[in-house]
Amino acid sequence: MNRKLSFYDERTLLLVSRRGVLRQLHVPFQVKAVQAIGIIKEGTIVYVEAVAQHKEHKIMYRVLNQWIPYCNFQLIIQ
Repeated sequence: MNRKLSFYDERTLLLVSRRGVLRQLHVPFQVKAVQAIGIIKEGTIVYVEAVAQHKEHKIMYRVLNQWIPYCNFQLIIQ
């Protein structure tokens, strides 16, 4: 991934591109599962309901009312 993610608040994620362009993503935004996680199958597109900081995983996404580490998903940017 050529982007850097930063937590801003529960409803906003900051995304910095490789070229240094800053973009704010507001929930809900779409992500694609890169591996199966519980009831979410690999390749499934879901909406992020909230964002949180986490010591171990850096950033967590709330998806289907469950907190899941961001590294299990790929951002879908349009």
